[in-house]
Amino acid sequence: MYVLASHGTYAEATLASCELIAGKLPNFTTVSFHDPMSIADLTAAYATAFSKETDPASYTIITDIPNGSPANAALQFKHEHPEIHIFSGLSLALVLALATGTPMGEALTQSKSIIKELSLHDDRADALKQVSTNQSSAINNTGNPLINVRVDARLIHGQVATMWTRTLNATRIMVVDDQIVKSEVQKMTLKTAVPGGVHLSILTSVGAAKRILADQYQGQRVFLIVRNPKALQEMVAAGVKFDTINVGNLSMAAGAKQVAKSVAVTPADVAIFDYLTEHGIKLYHQMVPNDPKVDFMPLLNKGV
Repeated sequence: MYVLASHGTYAEATLASCELIAGKLPNFTTVSFHDPMSIADLTAAYATAFSKETDPASYTIITDIPNGSPANAALQFKHEHPEIHIFSGLSLALVLALATGTPMGEALTQSKSIIKELSLHDDRADALKQVSTNQSSAINNTGNPLINVRVDARLIHGQVATMWTRTLNATRIMVVDDQIVKSEVQKMTLKTAVPGGVHLSILTSVGAAKRILADQYQGQRVFLIVRNPKALQEMVAAGVKFDTINVGNLSMAAGAKQVAKSVAVTPADVAIFDYLTEHGIKLYHQMVPNDPKVDFMPLLNKGV
């Protein structure tokens, strides 16, 4: 269990922000320090959380700053339970890394590495040169290089960059969108959003189909994302075979009806999803990897 502890509501807000990206995290909880709480009150809160832990050695407290009341109370609690672990430096980046199963040492390194000024030029060249675990796994990928196909109106965002890409062990993100190909600004923005060590392709539906059918991605692990399902319909019409498609996120638009928490569909979308289903493709809805896969067509038929 990870206990996030802070002055005020920082710990609660950090966990809420992380769950917005990663989904519900049952092995995380929070302790918030407010006046007129005492060190004894904080220690009691740690004890309450500790009573629910089945493996005391896995109980880890992460405080906002060293020497603050949450940290001092944690150290006092450790006197009674020396097997627990305490860290300071609570941040969203650290919690996200831990939420994906990253060991604490590596998670600390990752969270430190993202503290930098962001720019619009592609500064990922050094990261792409590194031999990553993803790239090593790609060498052994002798099956279908398309490991996941996702409809997501936000394309590369927090959930995709920090959860999906790591969970899928993707070595390449392929964004298929005819309009983005024409926009240098949008292409550069996507490039800066891609995690280090992951390649990026931005293609039209025709271009993507040609490359996939020519087996240009064999041995890789490609995570294909579109913001409009029409791109997938065009790829299927061009001969690309999809087994499954994850309808993860479609924003509300004029004439759209909400069929899931993060999915709103227009009549045009419905026609496309019917087309994909008629071509033997299984559609499901899954916002984040921790969520269960839900059959999408019953949601669609019920919602419209």
